Parts: sequence; C-alpha cells; structure tokens
Amino acid sequence: MTRARFSFLLLAAWLLLFSMENVCAAQDSPVEPLTFPPANLPANVDETTLKVRLRLEDESPFLGAANVSLLPDDGYEIIGTPTGTDGETQFSGMPPGKYIVETSAPGYLAVRRSMQIEAGHRQRILYVVMKPRPVAQGADKKQAETTTAATLPAGGNTFVAAAKPAVNGARDFWMVHELEQNVPPVDASVKCPTQQVLKGIGARMTEFVSNLEKFTATEELEHHRMDAKGEPEKRHFDYVVTVSPNDWGTFTLSEFRNGSTDMAQFPAGVATLGLPALALLFHPVLAQDFQFTCEGLGQSDGKAVWQVHFAQRTDRPVRIRSYRVGMRSFSVYLEGRVWVDPGSYQVERLEAELEKPITEIELANEHTIIKYLPIEFRSQKLQIWLPQEAATYVERKGHRYYRRLVYTDFRLFNVDTAQNIEAPKGSYSFFNMSDEEITGVLTVVPKDGTQVQAVSLRIVVPSRRRVYKVVGPGKDVNLPGLAVESATFVHNGNAESIRVEADLAYETTLDVVPETETKKMP
Repeated sequence: MTRARFSFLLLAAWLLLFSMENVCAAQDSPVEPLTFPPANLPANVDETTLKVRLRLEDESPFLGAANVSLLPDDGYEIIGTPTGTDGETQFSGMPPGKYIVETSAPGYLAVRRSMQIEAGHRQRILYVVMKPRPVAQGADKKQAETTTAATLPAGGNTFVAAAKPAVNGARDFWMVHELEQNVPPVDASVKCPTQQVLKGIGARMTEFVSNLEKFTATEELEHHRMDAKGEPEKRHFDYVVTVSPNDWGTFTLSEFRNGSTDMAQFPAGVATLGLPALALLFHPVLAQDFQFTCEGLGQSDGKAVWQVHFAQRTDRPVRIRSYRVGMRSFSVYLEGRVWVDPGSYQVERLEAELEKPITEIELANEHTIIKYLPIEFRSQKLQIWLPQEAATYVERKGHRYYRRLVYTDFRLFNVDTAQNIEAPKGSYSFFNMSDEEITGVLTVVPKDGTQVQAVSLRIVVPSRRRVYKVVGPGKDVNLPGLAVESATFVHNGNAESIRVEADLAYETTLDVVPETETKKMP
C-alpha cells in the first residue's frame, strides 16, 4: 500500500468518526441552524462604533469646520476621525458607559450632550443640530475683540495702500475703491480655514450649475438718475435665465426679459446683466482667475459669517464679466467681498467694484451689491440660492445712476429632475448595500412627558435600494417630529450591509443593531 493511499484511508476514517460523534451529540440536545458571524465581526462584540452627525436647522448636513470631542464619564478625551461624509465624525471601539459629546464651530453655538452607550449595540448614531451664534448688530463691538480685516499683500491687485474704517459706520458707494477703504471688522480670536472655505464655496457653485438649467422670475427694476429731478423710472420684466455648458469648458448664462434680449428695454440704455452668475467666480473652473483672501469671521444681518475678499488676477483672462458697447466688448476687472455662511458655505451677500475704470467707455465707477436667499422649489425637492435683491451704483460719462432690482415668484425647469431624488424632510432612510433583501424593525421612542406611545414598524429593504419612512402625525412614523427621542433599527443583515440615516431637524439618537448581536446580549 502506498503512502498516499494510506493517508487517504486515515483521513476517511477520521471524518467518519467525527460525523458519528456529532450524531450522538445531536441526540442529547436540540438541533439549531448553523449560523456564521459576519466576516468583520470584532473580537469584542461589546464595543460600539459611535458616529456623530452634525446638521443645520434646515436638516441639511453641517459642512463647516467643526471640533467634535468625546469625553467618557471617567478618563481622557477620545479622538474621533472624520469619515468623509459631510458633518460626520466616527469614534470606534467604544465600550459601554456614559459619555459627553461636545461640538463647536466658528459662528455657531457650542453644544454639549450626554449619552449612554448600551452593551451589545454595534453602531450608535448621534445627531446634533448646530445653531448660528447671534451677534450684535452694527459696529459697536469692543476693539479688543475685533481687528481690521487683513488687506491684500503688497503687489496684489488692490489699488489702495491701506484700509480705512467707515466714518460712524456710514458708507459712500460712489467712492472709488469703497470696499478697500471700508473693510469690516472681524473676530481676531478666530482663525479662518481658508482652503476649506474656498473648497466649500466652490462645491456650492458646482451644485448651482448642475441643479440649474432654467428658471423664471419676476424682476422689478427701479432706476434713478442722481443728477436729474423727477420720479424714478420703473420696469417690470418676465425674467428667464438659462445655464448651459459651452465649448470653452465653462458655462454660458443667458438672460431674457419679456422674451427678448433687447438692451433698449433698460433705462438710460444701460443694461444690468449677469447678476445670478457673479458668485460663480468661486466655481473651480473660474476660481483660478482670481486671488482670494479669507479676512476672518465677520458678521452680516445679525449672524457670524466668513468674510472673503476676491480680486481678478492681472495675469489671467477676464471670463466673468464684460461691457458691450456697440460691436465692441470691454473686460471688467472686478474686486470685491463675499459673506459666507460658515456652516453651509453658501454665499449670502456679495459686493463688487471696479479694480480700474474703463476709460474707453468713460466708466469711472461701478459698485454692485447682491443679497442671496434660499429659494425652495418643492416640486423638484431642491433649494437653490439665488439673488433676491440687488443694487448697482454706476458713474459713467459724468452721470451717476442708482438702480435697484427685486426678484420674486421663482420657478425652476430642469430636464432631469427625476434623477435628483433626495430624502424627504423629516424622515428615516434605509439603504441596502448588499445583494440580499434585508428585513428589520424600526422602533421610535418618544420623549418623556409627551403623552404618546412608541412606534414600531417592520421594514423590508430590497437589494441595492432605498426605503424612506416619514415622521409626523398621520405619516409612516405617527409621531410629532419634536416628540422623537431616539430610534433603534434591528435587522437581519450584517453591520456593513445597510446604512440608516435620520434626516431630522432636531437632536436624536439612532442605534443600528444586527440580529446576530441581539442573540449575544444578556
């Protein structure tokens, strides 16, 4: 008998003996189905992954620079790791116990939350709502708390040697380089994360272009000639804007008023064009044409905002704005300032002026002010920041003109809005990332004293699909949104197979628990 054959017989005998032992053992105890733990199950199943997700009051993710710290009931601070998801920080390997979560961000109120991590819960999600920090209106802040915003370095594009504060807060928009003469104060104790701010604004501009193909609005125009008597001229336009890519790798914004592009519709033969596109100078395609300086944390309309100065680079082509007179086009070199929400990086206010006059058309000065507000397009479930009010101060050929524009009744038209599917406001969302159907139970617990009962829902999430459950009276989760304290979703998948979100505009917790772990819990 060969060695190979002898080895095979020994192996067969061992397998037979092993099978007989299992049969005998099975006669003494009930047979349970054979289960396999998830491949990535940690050695200590009592350890929990905690994810802290920051939200704004409108339920959107918090995008700003934030510090998130975790303090155990006894011991040292635990350092988390950003996950790459907007506003999310992860703390891994957390043992059961009591913890304090502290969050802070420039321009926002600090938040302190106590929480309990229970044994056997693999994943807990804590949602924290960030609220803007109110600031005092006006220029009455103490000198010790503020400083004049930094001017551009020597050799930059500014034409003013030094910044001077406005006298008693008054501003003269007819003054040449008014934005450089009157630099608003900023908080000297807060450092601006310049690259993060610029990246965030650029992302908002990219979203603007991708979401917007065409919108309509009503435009009310009021035109004053400052050196003439009489009532101002007024115009009413049905205003249409379209955005489309062009052959130069950028995009073209076209404007129609009452179905026409005729410049003669404007008073004094001076057209006001391109206001919706002006903030696009922060778009990654156009940003290389400008130099930016984050001046610091300032204030606008009673809230803290990042204050960013911009100036057209003289070594780059002008692609954002031009004047057209007759058959000739004249480039407009702009510099200015924007005020940006530190949590969403949305541009809330923009001011721009000429870096230098355009002598060929006798344009001595131009100062533009634009105020942006979020416009809700409910049919497309989109929110887009658009100009709602604007003003221009123009001095040309020895005459001064003031023009005010107000936009109302916005409507959006998109070709592919069906593809822009977002989570309904005030809902739980379940995304199955596996190739198998996942079934689970969502239990939503109300706050103490709310006089409502907990709600449990059986949820089936098909493979590679999303399911939403809306919170509210008469909705899927029949509870008032403000009454929700916490939720737990127990499912039959593994920990990595499903992503659960709570798109709620209030603070809450969410535990995601695979059934394989509930069996191990005492």
